[in-house]
Amino acid sequence: MGQIPSIPHVLLKLIEACHAVDVSFEELSDIIQKDAGLCAKVIAVANSPAYAQWNDVKDFNRLLVVLGLNTIKTIAITTAVHQFFSQFNTEMGRWVGGFWRHSLSCAYAAKLLARLTGYEPADEAYLAGLLHQVGQLVLLKKEPDQYPELLLNAQNDRELTGLERELFGISGNEVGAQLVHDWDPDSMLGDAVLYQREPAEAVIDTPRLVRLINFAHKLSARAEPSEELMHEAGVLFGLSQPVIDDLKAEMQNGVAKAAEGLGIKLDPDAQSGQDFCADGEEVRLALAHKVREFALLDGVERHLSGSPELDDALLASLQDLRILFGLSRGVCFLTDPAMGLLQPQANNCARPDQVVEFQLQLKPGRSLVADAYLSRKLKSSLDPYTAEHLAVVDRQLIKLLDAEGMLCIPLFTEQEGVGVLAASLDAADLQRMQKQTDLLLYFAEVVARTVYHRQRLTRGREEALAQERELKQGQIRKLVHEANNPLAIIKNYLQVLSIRLGNESGVQDQLAILSEEIERVADIILRMRDISPPAEILQGAVDVNELLHDLVGIFRVSHFTTREIKADIRLDRSMPPIMTNRNSLKQVVTNLIKNAVEAMSSGGVLTVASRDRVNIDGTQYIELLLADTGPGIPVEMLDNVFRPVKSGKGGAHSGLGLTIVKNLISDINGSISCRNRREGGAEFTLHLPRILEKK
Repeated sequence: MGQIPSIPHVLLKLIEACHAVDVSFEELSDIIQKDAGLCAKVIAVANSPAYAQWNDVKDFNRLLVVLGLNTIKTIAITTAVHQFFSQFNTEMGRWVGGFWRHSLSCAYAAKLLARLTGYEPADEAYLAGLLHQVGQLVLLKKEPDQYPELLLNAQNDRELTGLERELFGISGNEVGAQLVHDWDPDSMLGDAVLYQREPAEAVIDTPRLVRLINFAHKLSARAEPSEELMHEAGVLFGLSQPVIDDLKAEMQNGVAKAAEGLGIKLDPDAQSGQDFCADGEEVRLALAHKVREFALLDGVERHLSGSPELDDALLASLQDLRILFGLSRGVCFLTDPAMGLLQPQANNCARPDQVVEFQLQLKPGRSLVADAYLSRKLKSSLDPYTAEHLAVVDRQLIKLLDAEGMLCIPLFTEQEGVGVLAASLDAADLQRMQKQTDLLLYFAEVVARTVYHRQRLTRGREEALAQERELKQGQIRKLVHEANNPLAIIKNYLQVLSIRLGNESGVQDQLAILSEEIERVADIILRMRDISPPAEILQGAVDVNELLHDLVGIFRVSHFTTREIKADIRLDRSMPPIMTNRNSLKQVVTNLIKNAVEAMSSGGVLTVASRDRVNIDGTQYIELLLADTGPGIPVEMLDNVFRPVKSGKGGAHSGLGLTIVKNLISDINGSISCRNRREGGAEFTLHLPRILEKK
């Protein structure tokens, strides 16, 4: 639906309305529902995976509320951009104008007829009428030279269907029915579009919406109502000629008013193919002005800026990529300069968890994605030379993108490069993308700017938090030092007192208890040095399986390969996201994996597993398990593994990380245990409360 042409006049109205103060969704709906192309685009976006949870919303006005004003603005402006960069000739413009006139006429006729016959909801009939020729618009877009000739040669609907099947292998109403059915498979909208050309006798027993569109399609033709049409009106609805005449007059009046409101001059006597040009010079200039004024700066950029987190902004950019360029799937790779990698940060692929595995080296020739970044140029896998030299990783990415090829778009700001956007690309898209290279690069700059600013804000927040933590840690160290001085003095006096009092057993026992308690106080104060200041526990829905996959993927590239460590991943795919603190859990898993890697200096196997619905004392938990094949934990340390202990290196070894792990797990109301396995190695088991997000 994304490539169905729209009427520029409607686009102008919609863009102006989107930028008006206090515009209502009813106003936006009224404008959008005057153009089949715009309606189709709204439906296509609403039917995308991002809005899957609202797939049961079929009322068009409610659909706009679900999408939100920012998305509607993006659809309007990106459609205007597409229209501006893919103008059609005068002849095709007249045919598009004719289809618009017929579709709007059918929509008005269907709504009037629905009210006349008591069909509810009448708005559904209007929408079906408006969309009833989207299939023919698709065919016109596909064959702009041959299809108009076919339309002129067809004497009636039956002959037109035959000619369409002969040229395309499918009829226009079949194409339209499939598009509409994909959006709303549970309604009769698809059937209404499919059977619009059937004779009245063939649809006499069908549901009323099918009959409404069948008759409205024929009534909205240019010719005056014929005897055959009057007969069909009687057969389908029992309506007389005066009623039909009034209905047609009201329909024509509605279309004329709509056209006048859009600045379109209709010729009531225009023949087929001789309508107003939908892409005239005047309206093109006006559209160009709007494109310059609002296009990407106010569309895509505003859409991205409305996403508070980096991942949300990247997913929004993939949605914009689909709306603007028709590239349905993509992966956003961001640079990790420290590791020299391009890492997947966000994607809308069918199997998103597999994309996490791709950690791409920033070296020439290693992948098309890296080459695009290093050359700062668009790279297409469909380029003949490139296609012959694709790396295996490129072929895997193309498979995950579910496309014939892949277009790699470097993301650079004026300051620096931030990553690469790898998008699905089919041969049919290639020529269109070549014509839109400048637009594509500008889009990439907008995305790159958004990523750059988000990363700067994140770094700024992290630096501020780190400084605050360092300040507090400094204060804690100072207090520990000050507290240790009097404790040491007290301990020394106890020793002196013990010597002076001699071997009086009762007194010596009491002094030993005092000395032991002083030792315990000193140990508690010492442990304060290793406890980070408590951070605010931010709860959010966390996909624990995805988090584990991400972290294992990062360690696989940076640590596992060089140490000959293999990862055995056993995740419970039925486990839902839980409400917890993502950063705390990420730090816990990172520390445990680091410890496991250090324990397996000569190679081994790291097992990472998850399990849903573990019942402990009547409470539901999820279980995470991390195990290694290293030497295990020394027996003498098992009792104190989560407390600072004396290190074999000498001194107070308070930096093991397990103290922090225990504190972080406690902060999120979880628990952690460990044991040595019989077959060798250490095993850590975590239990986290199974709290689900409230819808």
